Amino acid sequence: MNAPGLAARMRKAGSALFVAVLSSLAASAAAQDVCGLLPYAEARNPDPFSAYVPPVDSAQSLPKEGVFALKLRPVADVIYPVAPARGSDSGNGGIVTLEYISAGRYRIVLSEAGWIDAIQENKRLTILEADRAVNCPGTRDSVQVEVKSAPLTLQISGVRAERINIAVLRLWPFKWKW
Repeated sequence: MNAPGLAARMRKAGSALFVAVLSSLAASAAAQDVCGLLPYAEARNPDPFSAYVPPVDSAQSLPKEGVFALKLRPVADVIYPVAPARGSDSGNGGIVTLEYISAGRYRIVLSEAGWIDAIQENKRLTILEADRAVNCPGTRDSVQVEVKSAPLTLQISGVRAERINIAVLRLWPFKWKW
């Protein structure tokens, strides 16, 4: 076979492989979108709580975003820096501060039903999107917020459990369009 013919066949095979990889990524992305965890890296498990989740006491600080379990207290015993948007809920609650977080859009996922207030510079951030997942493994509620590069405090309230898993996931700065 001559060199130009071989090069053309290789380009065609490379194009087919590229299309197959994109199709696979799109199918995978569509599967995770159901659980509200899109966009995300191919290697990320759709259940952010499937691996070990380190426990944190309420009112502690963490160095950055990630996945953790927050030990909750009765809402009446929690001192919130900013009054919760929901007012005085019953149930359990807690706070945790992420000290170093890059500016961008984040999804905050809870393993149990509850209320989330995201606070920066003593102001409640606007919830850009909220989802209640009923068919997703390990997840229940999630919100999206846009944050500055400043400490982020999460205020949790209205939870029936004594412990809640929380995932703070940075989202890609673009939307998938297929």
